[in-house]
Amino acid sequence: MIANRKYDVAILGGGLAGLTLARQLLMKRPDIDIAVIEKRKFPVSETTHKVGESSVEIGAHYFGEELKLKKHLTDHQLPKFGLRFFFKDPWQSLAEGTEVGGSSFFTAPSYQMDRGRLENFLAEEDISMGATIFDGSRVKEVTLDSSENGTRDTTHKIRIVRDGQSSTIDAKWIVDASGRAAFIKRKLGLEEDLGHDINAVWFRIDHRLEIDKWCDDSSWQTLCGKVQRRWLSTNHLMGEGYWVWIIPLATGSTSVGIVADPRIHKLQELNSFEKSLAWLRENEPECADAIVPHREKMQDFLAIKKMSRGSRQVFSADRWGLVGEAAAFLDPFYSPGSDFIAIGNTMVGKLIEEDLDGNSIQQLAPTLQSVFLTLFQNNLLTYRDQYPLFGNPRIMALKFVWDYAVYWGFPALLYFNEKLTDVPFIQTLHRGIEDIRDMNLKMQDFFRSWYQNDPHVSAPAAFVDQSNIEIMTRLNKELVEKLSDADLKTRFNENVELIRDLMFEITQRVRSLQPQIESDIADQASNENRLCDVFEMLEI
Repeated sequence: MIANRKYDVAILGGGLAGLTLARQLLMKRPDIDIAVIEKRKFPVSETTHKVGESSVEIGAHYFGEELKLKKHLTDHQLPKFGLRFFFKDPWQSLAEGTEVGGSSFFTAPSYQMDRGRLENFLAEEDISMGATIFDGSRVKEVTLDSSENGTRDTTHKIRIVRDGQSSTIDAKWIVDASGRAAFIKRKLGLEEDLGHDINAVWFRIDHRLEIDKWCDDSSWQTLCGKVQRRWLSTNHLMGEGYWVWIIPLATGSTSVGIVADPRIHKLQELNSFEKSLAWLRENEPECADAIVPHREKMQDFLAIKKMSRGSRQVFSADRWGLVGEAAAFLDPFYSPGSDFIAIGNTMVGKLIEEDLDGNSIQQLAPTLQSVFLTLFQNNLLTYRDQYPLFGNPRIMALKFVWDYAVYWGFPALLYFNEKLTDVPFIQTLHRGIEDIRDMNLKMQDFFRSWYQNDPHVSAPAAFVDQSNIEIMTRLNKELVEKLSDADLKTRFNENVELIRDLMFEITQRVRSLQPQIESDIADQASNENRLCDVFEMLEI
């Protein structure tokens, strides 16, 4: 039986979002009473069947620096050799197609994470810091208490069942980190259709699939240096309407996933391990050939329909919030899941801290929600209706540069400098933020128009080395610089203009060869030709 008591914060879900939020709060306020309610029993299997093993810069910074987990990530997880993309026809070898990726590590680190290993570590750490974890417990009912103007002490109630016995936990704050179960979102009818339907299947093989060994071309093998380390990347096998991920895990397993637009590749073609293997034999035969000898080592399999999820509201002044997948999920492409865990946790943590300090959050809650949803919707533009382009290396290699520039130049820059919850500072950047959103909208439309005019392009034998693209190395390196408010504002405004120049350079070069492409982007010469090498590599 669970003793009924009131907690400062009850977190529904003891996965990555919930456990990191508990640690974040306890690091700042060691006296806070936190309950974490999780249906699994700890320790969980190290190879836990969850999407989100690949982190990128915001999430990696949150885990490594904000939560002080760098030693665990360095000692017990794997370094990530960036995102890497391969384009080729099924009958070609990897050396005969186009590869886009780095030949060296970027400055700001990222990691490949065994979710089970990390979550077991976090659970132990949270308990040692004072959290109460009710594992093996199922949430049966959530009753939200609405305060009036934030003046009355809120008491939310959570009824849980553990070992067949029902109990109730009271909490001043409740944060839903329950993943796709999304208790509060469902209870309040907050689901939002994002207009981005993708399906995914994924499985894990208890064997290290090393992509470096898929091709015996010696010149190809040494493109990334003498040490074969492509396997440390989040490797993407790209095709029209789909991509396949290959992610190494520190336990020695490999995560393999297929994400597809159902208009081009139906879920019925993929929704079992045998169907997925058959699909890979047809579309990515080298990947299938690497898996088949180890097919008996398959550890799990999962298929998900309509992976992307939205929400009309994520934070409330009535002392509740949604984080992780319980809030919203975009798309696993570019690995943004841990980023939005970091951003959501940071924001709801700010609300909880302000509230416990006795400050009103009546204005802060909707303001931070507006910032969160603006970031989410701007990122959504990157994916919506873009899957048909995924097999076109000429378009995608330039789209990668654009998408990275927008990400590193705006949200990552502000997150690394701890400004996404600084409302007065964010407001001073309003015009630049709107400019970036407008440019991103236009550029994603431009990429689609380019595809409509030039849909099917055979991948040339080329290595687009992102480590030699100055705009990318510069923006990534600048993330780790600590700036004053004045210098940060200057840097952000410089990035807005850099992104504007990049927009004009890409569109003018492409339209000089494809004048029929429709675009409302006005002609304007860019200050620098930053992408000459990329254009030449891709024969544009």
